Amino acid sequence: MTTHVFTPTRYYNVLTAAPAVLTVAPGDTIETITVDAHGLDAQRNQVTPPGNPMTGPFFVTGAEPGDALVVHLEAITPNRTYGWSNAMLAPNVVDPDFVPELPWPPKGERRRSYWEVNVA
Repeated sequence: MTTHVFTPTRYYNVLTAAPAVLTVAPGDTIETITVDAHGLDAQRNQVTPPGNPMTGPFFVTGAEPGDALVVHLEAITPNRTYGWSNAMLAPNVVDPDFVPELPWPPKGERRRSYWEVNVA
């Protein structure tokens, strides 16, 4: 089994049939990085457009359409001492009939929640 160290040069923020960025064999390990939801890297540089950018896709040799793949996350290491999220739900994650009742902030105002992350 091989360990691949992959440094992304492009991110996708849509689920699409993009070309694989790396081909791996079953049982291989991938060490990689990603960016935050706004496309900022660990140094807070804008490296890709916002919208929950994703690293990948990866191609697993021998995998066929319809196969279930098992992925083990061996470690996740934060690259900052803080985390954040919007303090409200996005309208696409709740029942559409409930969307008008969500407590939207005034136009132009953002509400974020920040929390401390123990990176030790």
